[in-house]
Amino acid sequence: MSSGIDAYRQAARMKTDFRSQEANLFKQVTYSLIQGKTKKDGLDLVRAATDNRLLWMTVIQLLQDDQNQLPAPLRAQLISIGQAVIKETDDNITGNLDVDFLIDINTQIIEGLLGGGAPAADAGQSAAAAAAQKPANTSV
Repeated sequence: MSSGIDAYRQAARMKTDFRSQEANLFKQVTYSLIQGKTKKDGLDLVRAATDNRLLWMTVIQLLQDDQNQLPAPLRAQLISIGQAVIKETDDNITGNLDVDFLIDINTQIIEGLLGGGAPAADAGQSAAAAAAQKPANTSV
């Protein structure tokens, strides 16, 4: 994937509902993270992590919109998750990026999006718990 924006465009062209489109976008970014993790040079991982960061920045922006119809507690949880993902990426993109953490968070979001109404809230709570358990980076 060349960028997160390209992934959004591709998802928008799909003839599916918004939740499925969002899940597909998270799947694409997560797959890139998985692939990037296996490469030796690290460039693919940096690209994938940057796409993931862009995705989460966009998600946060959409969740902060007053027009967003998700329940406020779920929006707050998802914003917190997004902030943890962005912090992990910003603090560690050229060092000890915890790719498994990013993959786990995205996977839980995908499961929530594909599971229907209530599981999305459960996935948000599970991902929020995982983000809260992420130890703070103590390296410089």
